[in-house]
Amino acid sequence: MLDTNIFVSSLISARGSPAQILTAIRERRIIHLVSDPIVEEYLRVLEYPRIRRFKKITDAFIADIAAYLVYQTERVELASTIRLSPDPDDDVFLETAVDGKASLLVTGDKAGLLSLGEVQGIPIISASEAVAQLRI
Repeated sequence: MLDTNIFVSSLISARGSPAQILTAIRERRIIHLVSDPIVEEYLRVLEYPRIRRFKKITDAFIADIAAYLVYQTERVELASTIRLSPDPDDDVFLETAVDGKASLLVTGDKAGLLSLGEVQGIPIISASEAVAQLRI
């Protein structure tokens, strides 16, 4: 389970832990869980002017990402209501992780999700910790 900052970072840069995670997803070594609200957020954030300034983030690229999110991820139907995050907008990531029975929730949100440490036994960790733990 990837929060938005990790997913978008993996798309922008071919280097670093987020990119390594995306490579493992592409190679089907790990599964990318999403829910409808997360797909909507990913796509909304890709439209931000500060993100669109990267040359590779074109309309065609975003269309390809939308197709990837629809056809190549594992979709989670949300049933839980979790209100734990310091940022209420991040609760959907917790709900998706729990309802999708994620092994990990990967985030770069130090003040928010990372500060929780875990949700219902699912570790909430940084991208570098995920790379080490998953051996990717």
